[in-house]
Amino acid sequence: MKKKNVALLGAGAMLSLALAGSLGAAKIASAEPITQDNEEQSGKMNVTYHADDAWSVTIPEAIEIGGSEVTVSVADGMKIEKGKSLKITVSSKNSWKVQSASDVSGENGYEYELKKDGTRVTSEVLSVGAGTSGEQTASLTAELTETAKTDAEKYSTGDGDYTDELTFTVTVE
Repeated sequence: MKKKNVALLGAGAMLSLALAGSLGAAKIASAEPITQDNEEQSGKMNVTYHADDAWSVTIPEAIEIGGSEVTVSVADGMKIEKGKSLKITVSSKNSWKVQSASDVSGENGYEYELKKDGTRVTSEVLSVGAGTSGEQTASLTAELTETAKTDAEKYSTGDGDYTDELTFTVTVE
């Protein structure tokens, strides 16, 4: 009686198949049929596993200068490749200046700062390493710069709403 073992490693588990009896009677699924006439009486098959990154980031709809803080968050259950980090960065359309819709040149706007824990944010808002558990957050506030505060007290740039657009970018690197 012949005995053949085929061992396959994949996704951290070992699969084994023991074949007992004569190979002439055995039926094995393989890319090439194995028969009594084959010099090599073994077969190979690939084992595959597909893994997807899984993460969810929440970006608030708006932030008001001088208003309440807002929270950017990464939900619990994030799955990314080991050794990598999920990074959230921010950029300003108007170079960190709120301006009115009619001010095409941007000369009459107000400079502001986005702050996280009292420190100015110029790019990175949050970085979360692979394997981190629990919700991860960054609390943000927006404040006029000292120069803009002084200017706002002395001068009017005109009635109306002043806006900027922030773009948050999420990467895994």
